[in-house]
Formats: sequence, structure tokens, C-alpha cells
Amino acid sequence: MEQMRAVRMERPAPGAARWRDDLPVPEPGPEEVRVRVERTAICGTDRHIVHWDPSVASMMNPPLVIGHEFCGTVESLGPGVEGWREGDYVSAEMHLVCGRCRACRAGNQHVCEHTRIAGVHRDGCFAEYVVLPAANLVRLDRDVVPPRIGSFLDALGNAVHTVQASSGVAGKHVLLSGYGAIGAMAAAVVEFLGAASLTITEVQPRHLERARAWIGGLSGRTEVRLHDPTAEADLARTIREATSGGVDVVLEMSGAPAAIDLALETLYPAGELIQLGIPSRRDLTLERFSERVIFKGLRLQGVLGRRMFSTWQEMLRLLGEGLAVEHVVSLELPMSEFSRGIELLDAGEAHKVVLDPTA
Repeated sequence: MEQMRAVRMERPAPGAARWRDDLPVPEPGPEEVRVRVERTAICGTDRHIVHWDPSVASMMNPPLVIGHEFCGTVESLGPGVEGWREGDYVSAEMHLVCGRCRACRAGNQHVCEHTRIAGVHRDGCFAEYVVLPAANLVRLDRDVVPPRIGSFLDALGNAVHTVQASSGVAGKHVLLSGYGAIGAMAAAVVEFLGAASLTITEVQPRHLERARAWIGGLSGRTEVRLHDPTAEADLARTIREATSGGVDVVLEMSGAPAAIDLALETLYPAGELIQLGIPSRRDLTLERFSERVIFKGLRLQGVLGRRMFSTWQEMLRLLGEGLAVEHVVSLELPMSEFSRGIELLDAGEAHKVVLDPTA
């Protein structure tokens, strides 16, 4: 039996992810394809899996190949697959949905009641090969999306979906809290779409450095400001004064209760809070809810994953028009060194780590 190299979570315990070189190459079933992975990228969820955090422990049943961000080429077609050929350059939506629940039937597959995620519920893409339903493939253009970028389209889709969930950012004052990898991508989208101003808040020192470097290379079309909330006494007032009374849109990427409070304090009446970050505290409360939400007429919108497949279409359109996101890639490693990538991300020493299974 032909074998492949992969990263597999061997058992339900912290640190149980192992580099293997003896796993069987998977065979595509009906309506499935096998893709040879060219590049893959580490996501925050992968870190939670490796550390066996409670947020993922209840969802997984090791042993299982992890990873859910990738690009590659179609290598083998299962029975019944149409519209694809060997050699096609692709990525894929790694949320596998049922197509039958109320959400799916209403066109909201991204919140399917029965979603299964490759790399969480079934084998993923930290491997030389991955098998997926053909219906989940997304065709890519190498001239627009080189493998270094194609490796993390899943995460870029989260960023694009978060921006898309607002009523629009062009010409508006936007606050983005959290300049992690997805926050950095969302910031690039906001600037690219021509916001009047973009205020970024971040507390992690290395992320602050990366934000400053990105801002330093901008053309100046959008006024971009960077703040460390721990270093300023009345940041809400500073932001309101700089934005003619408050921001129109908040893209909350951190999940930090303090960041959510700042969002409600700085939003102008009829503004929008778009929430991608997941609070870690179960006792999160919204103080002065009536005053800050109801009486200001705010809209609160939660964001999960990517819309299937409109977000992908918009994301590829933006990349084709010149959206630049390569700056979020901190380094590229052989996939056998994934543990080093996890360590760098844990320490805040990297934004996005891309893995090469061919190295």
C-alpha cells in the first residue's frame, strides 16, 4: 500500500500530534477527489488541537490527521465526479455541510446544524494528500493566487466575511480590534476598499510591531491609526474625537471583553459591531446595555466561517484586483517542522506559518 507523510493527532492528550511517514494514501470515494497538497498553513484552531484545549477536545476523536488550510492539485477522481480534471489547481471549503437542515436549505450553509470540519472531525490537510467532496473544491488561478497565498484562503475568507457582514466600509470610520493573522488580513481588506479611517487596537508587542510595519508601507489613501489600549488612559474618547464622534463599524477580532466594551463605547449611533472573536470568559456581560446598544440603535452581527461560496468569490475577486496579504506570512517551513511553527505562534513570534509537505 502506498504511504504518505502527515501530521496526525495520535490520542486525546496535549502534545499528541506526531509527524508520521507511514500513513496510507487515502482513496477518494464516490463524488470525492484526492488532492496533492502543495502548501498548507497553521491556524489558531490547530494550536488548540495540539494543546488539546477544552474548546476542541469535545469535537475530536483521534487518531486523526489535522490541518484545514491548504492548496494543491487534483490528483485522482472518485466515481461520479464531473467538472474536474487531474492537475486542476484548487483550494477547498473545509466545512462539510449536510445540505438538508433549515440553514442549508435557506442558503446559509456556513451555519449548517450538522457541519463537520476536515482536520477536526475527519482527516485534514497536514499531509501529502487529502480527500474531500468534489463539491467543496474551489478553482484557483496560479497567476493570481500563488501557493504561498493559496495555503491560507480559509483564514482570509474569515476576514473577508467579517468585512462583508457590515453594510460596507468604503468612506466609513472603522475600528478593528486584534491584529492577529485574521485581523491583519481584515485590516488589509478595509484599507483596500477605501475606508475613511481605520483604527487598529492591539496589545501583543510583536503584533504591534507587525502592524506598524504594515502601516509604514501604505500609500495613505486611508488614514490608519494604531493604539495599545493598555498604554492609553481614555482611548474611547481619543477614538471618538478622531472620528467625528465615533466609528461607523467595529470589526472585533479578539474576543477580549475589554475590546467589546471599547467597541460599544466608540460606536456612533446606528453603527455596527461585527463579532468574529470568541470571548473566552463565560461571564462576559454587556454593561449599560440599553444605553450603549438599544438607545444608540446599534446592529450586532456574529460571524462564523465563510459563506459558501459567495465569500470565496469575493475573496478571489479582491485578490485579482490587487489585494495584498502576503505580509501576513511570517515564514515557510517543511511540514515536518510543524511543531516549531506551533511554538512560534504560541510565543507571538509569527503571524502566519506556511508548511511545505514536499520539502
